[in-house]
Amino acid sequence: MSRKVSATDAKNNFGGLLEEVTARGRVDICRHGRVVAVVFSPRALEELQRSRTLMPGDDAWGRTHLIPPARARAARLLRVPEDFDDD
Repeated sequence: MSRKVSATDAKNNFGGLLEEVTARGRVDICRHGRVVAVVFSPRALEELQRSRTLMPGDDAWGRTHLIPPARARAARLLRVPEDFDDD
């Protein structure tokens, strides 16, 4: 289970943040109520990598990226094209 910590608290109490990560495996760092970073312990990161399975044809994108390439490209659009179909 992860814990959310403000960015200011993470900065001011870095040693405590590391202890929390060691104990919990994951800590989410938030700024203005939004998660801006996630800190994993090495053990939790290895478990996450082991549990991640790739779909056929994904060309191993999950080894380095958390978002599939098609979704990342769509997120970079400045405006949604008129013929864009969300379904």
